[in-house]
Amino acid sequence: MASDARLPPERSASEESALQSSGGFSLLPPSPSKASPAAPPTSSELQAILKPRAASFSAPSASGPLLSQHLAAVAQQAAGGVPTTAPAASPPSTQQSSQRDHGVPSDWSGLLDEHRLLVHLHLAQLREERLWRGGNLQAEICNDFQKVVLWLLKRENIFHFSQTTFNLALTILNRLLVSVKIKKRLLQVITITSLRLAVKMNEEEELIPRIKDFIKHYGFGYTPNELLRMELAILDRLYWDLHTGTPLEFLTIFHSLVVLSRPHVVELLPQRNPSLHVASLTRQLQHCMAGHQLLQFKGSTLALVIITLELERLMPDWWTPISDLLKKAQVICTEQYSCCKELVKQHLGSLNQPPA
Repeated sequence: MASDARLPPERSASEESALQSSGGFSLLPPSPSKASPAAPPTSSELQAILKPRAASFSAPSASGPLLSQHLAAVAQQAAGGVPTTAPAASPPSTQQSSQRDHGVPSDWSGLLDEHRLLVHLHLAQLREERLWRGGNLQAEICNDFQKVVLWLLKRENIFHFSQTTFNLALTILNRLLVSVKIKKRLLQVITITSLRLAVKMNEEEELIPRIKDFIKHYGFGYTPNELLRMELAILDRLYWDLHTGTPLEFLTIFHSLVVLSRPHVVELLPQRNPSLHVASLTRQLQHCMAGHQLLQFKGSTLALVIITLELERLMPDWWTPISDLLKKAQVICTEQYSCCKELVKQHLGSLNQPPA
């Protein structure tokens, strides 16, 4: 790494305060290590790779990595990913086992109550607010954007990456594309490089494939050096800060809040299995993230819309739980929420739902 490379920023005071208010329990894992790529690209090379738009970037934020690993594990397990290794713990009680079987979320210290889930939600919202830049794609890449995202999601997952990793990759890609102008021919390599960065951040070290194996499956002839240079270019444009709240993180939190506050919802789910239900909602979420029209909305708004549409489908008395969830999510702009809802309905109409 070059001597002048910027290190990930520290946590903000508001995030530290939120942690302390949760009773002193640390929700934050150690900061993931950054990749050590080849020699950094020159200024002229960066200009050739990514041409910035007229809008200027804001200054780097003072907050740092905040990943809710237990929530990632829930989504990972739900979508059939490889489970992470947890520290050894004493066997759970019969009551705890029963609650886990019914989808009550937990971390390594035990079951999560609503208060601690709301702390996770608040932290994720802080990270999203800090880094989110809504906008529209440049017109010439809109169609190709949807094609390349759907290609990535349908590509055989031979390395067993979790859905959490794919969602982070799409979040990185979307943040970049609404902030800079790119050449159409670079969209493919930017997409797979976003996945490579997400893998380095999110997967266990032993699950990270060698770069040559990664390129063989995803790269279509790119060289390792080209991929490493693109990694540096993306990191430079995003100020070396990829720790934002992802749509899948919000989806998992919202789903958990519903299950905790209204346990009878479990009886309405396919096979009465919350994990299978989260997996189905995750597929809907990833499909919607391929729609360039939805880049104008925050990931938290997109996740909230998917959850509320599902509640409308499952429950005749859906207004009460949805109203409660909107309050917990602190939705202020109902106009944006309603607009997002209509667009999501259109996108999900093109998705073939698996049989229940």
